[in-house]
Amino acid sequence: MTRPIVLGTALAFCGLLSLSAAAQAPAASAAVPVRAQASVPLGVTIVARSIERGEDAVVVTIIASFDSRQTNSVMLANEPTYLRFGEDQRLSLRQPAENRDLRIRNGQSMEGALVFPGFLPPETREVTLVFNDGQDASDISAPGLSLRIPLPAAP
Repeated sequence: MTRPIVLGTALAFCGLLSLSAAAQAPAASAAVPVRAQASVPLGVTIVARSIERGEDAVVVTIIASFDSRQTNSVMLANEPTYLRFGEDQRLSLRQPAENRDLRIRNGQSMEGALVFPGFLPPETREVTLVFNDGQDASDISAPGLSLRIPLPAAP
């Protein structure tokens, strides 16, 4: 279930689920492909690739890319970052120890699994992945971004 995050040509376990956490990772069902993308004018693009609905955690596999002429890096989780569903219910991001703010440098991409402790009710057909809640999309250090992810029916 875990993958290293690729930052350019270097490998780093930014944790979107770290190896140490992998041993303690909650049981999850198989990943289901999803297709969703969002971006902000600053140059951040997020692509959701899959989601796993576990009994006690939801795992969203993403690719995050950053290309900008305005700043050298951005933080994707400097402010509250969570999955929103239903009537404003939220599952908060488990912040990776190695990169708590999900910092990404200009000209790089990272891929990995974001872990949200808790579960989604089976009737949930859409979630919104919110990065830096309350921040404006034009913020050059921690831009706000929301990504709507349609979900297939739960098994």
